[in-house]
Amino acid sequence: MFLPGLRLAYLAESYSAGFVKVYRILKEPYWHDPLSVIGAEIAGGRWNPPGLGILYTATSPELALLETLVHFPGVNYDQLPRLRLFTLQIPDGEIRWIYPDLLPDAWADATALPLTQRVFMEWLQQPVDLGLGVPSAVLDISYNIILHPKHPFFSDIQVLGQQDLLLDRRLWNRPAP
Repeated sequence: MFLPGLRLAYLAESYSAGFVKVYRILKEPYWHDPLSVIGAEIAGGRWNPPGLGILYTATSPELALLETLVHFPGVNYDQLPRLRLFTLQIPDGEIRWIYPDLLPDAWADATALPLTQRVFMEWLQQPVDLGLGVPSAVLDISYNIILHPKHPFFSDIQVLGQQDLLLDRRLWNRPAP
């Protein structure tokens, strides 16, 4: 929790509209288990410290790609790993949407991980919702959905499809040094 006395339930609203498709991109050789949280558990992420794994997904394939590419800033096109896009289906009524103006001021900064990894500690320890819809630090008008593997509805997540991604070389069109 980041504000004393303010409980997660007051940060946002949760509503039901059936099921939602979310997207996740994985590097080869991690394709065998698209619902694995082991990487996030080992390394931590923006919204979780190491030792507490959650599943990071995006609300569109495009956002999933941006969230992936931001981790390859110095990689040449020919050295990119093979990527695969997974489409998942999750129950929407179990997602709590978090408003960006209720997050700490510097939440999107690269140096804010010690702060943001503690923001949802209550949820990380006792997931009353399957997931949290959080603004993307890469494009804050878009949302990622983080999913908790210890929530009872995590087993209801379905993999609807998967496809290899062939990235356009123009994304790496940089002037010669």
